[in-house]
Amino acid sequence: MSERGAKIVREVLRIVGLLVLFLAVFAAGAGVSGIRFLKKDLPSAHDLEAYQAPLVTRFYDLQDSLLAEFYIEKRMPVPLDRVPKHLIDAVITMEDRKFYEHWGVNLLSVFRAVLSNLRARRVVRGGSTITQQLARALFLTQERSIVRKMREALLAMEVEKTYSKDKILEMYLNQIYFGHGAYGIKSAAKTYFNRDIGDVTLAEAALLAGIIRSPAAYSPFSHPEEALRRRSIVLEAMVGAGAIGRREAGQAKNSPLGVKRSIEGTTKVAAYFVEEVRKFIERKFGSRMLYRDGVSVYTTLDIGLQRKAEEVLETWLGSFEEANKFKSTLEKNEPLPESLGFEGTSYLQAALVAIDPRTGYVQAMVGGRSFEDSKFNRATQAHRQPGSAFKPFLWTAAIDNQYTAADIVLDAPIIVAVKDSIYRPSNYDHKFLGPITLRKGLARSRNLVAIRLIQKIGAYTVAEYARSMGIRSRLARVLSLALGSSSTTLLEIVSAYGVFANQGVRIEPTMVRRITGRQGEIIYEDVPYSARVLSPQTAYIATSMLESVLNEGTGYAARSRYHFVRRAAGKTGTTDNYTDAWFIGFTPDLVCGV
Repeated sequence: MSERGAKIVREVLRIVGLLVLFLAVFAAGAGVSGIRFLKKDLPSAHDLEAYQAPLVTRFYDLQDSLLAEFYIEKRMPVPLDRVPKHLIDAVITMEDRKFYEHWGVNLLSVFRAVLSNLRARRVVRGGSTITQQLARALFLTQERSIVRKMREALLAMEVEKTYSKDKILEMYLNQIYFGHGAYGIKSAAKTYFNRDIGDVTLAEAALLAGIIRSPAAYSPFSHPEEALRRRSIVLEAMVGAGAIGRREAGQAKNSPLGVKRSIEGTTKVAAYFVEEVRKFIERKFGSRMLYRDGVSVYTTLDIGLQRKAEEVLETWLGSFEEANKFKSTLEKNEPLPESLGFEGTSYLQAALVAIDPRTGYVQAMVGGRSFEDSKFNRATQAHRQPGSAFKPFLWTAAIDNQYTAADIVLDAPIIVAVKDSIYRPSNYDHKFLGPITLRKGLARSRNLVAIRLIQKIGAYTVAEYARSMGIRSRLARVLSLALGSSSTTLLEIVSAYGVFANQGVRIEPTMVRRITGRQGEIIYEDVPYSARVLSPQTAYIATSMLESVLNEGTGYAARSRYHFVRRAAGKTGTTDNYTDAWFIGFTPDLVCGV
């Protein structure tokens, strides 16, 4: 080469060198500015531990068996050392084989993803590591763009500098979505196999690991064949990675799919009771506790008693409708406007409440025949006239006002002038028994005896007795109060009868025993209000007279028909034309009202 040619080459190289240097300096400056832009508003890696994912709140019955669940994301955190090794291997094999080697970003995977995306002329492959997936799941959107990928990579590198690999993997396994409302590996094992995480087999582990990429497409519930195909791919990949042997993979491939829907918490038993507890928690603690805090709520419900209550009510009402060719009130009248929000049904309705009078525990509650048809709780929300079921409060007031069970009161016609009108009460059978004892008057539910009694004692006194025993509804201080003309709820009146069963001590009804936090700490523990409102002697005499109702009075037919021989007490109640029919009965350990 001539000297002139060499000089030209040197000049070109110098210019190229300067250009490269200029571009490098420019790129560095732009890169710093770009990184600052990408890091703007990114959370700190330390926020990972501060982040509290929404957890599942669980309701338990009296025997601490699962009753119901409330959640936004069904999640059950589990420490890494409780996750089987073959499950960890399956996830790492499919999602990030170099997890324990890279620093948050796998450049080779990124390069492969770039090539795939260039060929497709769109983003079709992510190349994200487990750390990147964790960062995205917690803090970033699911948008597919270059900017989001770069932010994801920066955050992943920060996470890697802050946490150990095992901690990152644990957070990932507890965060990732597996479909069908299951967040986290433990929840997924329960959802798909109804088993604890520690019992997951190799075949099940492969299926779970395969779901992560696309929970909808590989759902064993919705697409069992695709799930099986995906499971085989995972097992082959694990063989290729040296995680398992060929023989183990073959055995796992030959295993049935084995999915089994978890039935825990999905039962519709006690829907009205569960709703009452839910409303109690929202009123007292707010909705966050229910849907995010993952607390355990230990209720007072006896699930066996609840099932029997629902079964008996449905069976009896169904047979009654069939025998009487029942036509509902809604069918006989013009429909009410929807704007009134009336939740009616075209069939007979009923409610039931059972309480342990010694503790105030509500052990069974039926608010209607179908929660799906009507969420109106007839045990707590329906204010109805109790009829003669109110009379025990009048008789109790009489006992404390110098009357005895053997005192005589006249069962005969009576006319009472009330302001500008005449009040003519009558007995339900329009008959008169003449002079009878208080005991017989209650057993036979004689209205005219009740009216004469309240004239002597006073409606105000009777109302105060009822209130002290647990009736919270407004009671009109009129003569007809003796016949149950003032409306109350079933829960109130059952609770009030509990005073008789508990020898004069009033226990406030409760549905929640305690609430514990995610670490088992006590958040709330119920201490029911209790007070002596009747003397033991008064409670005993009142109970004795109410026993006569079942042994010889209006409740005898039911005792005889169902061969109920145990010592018990109670009172019937009906309103005009049998619009409502009541019975409240009790033994020393249970009060039940229908």
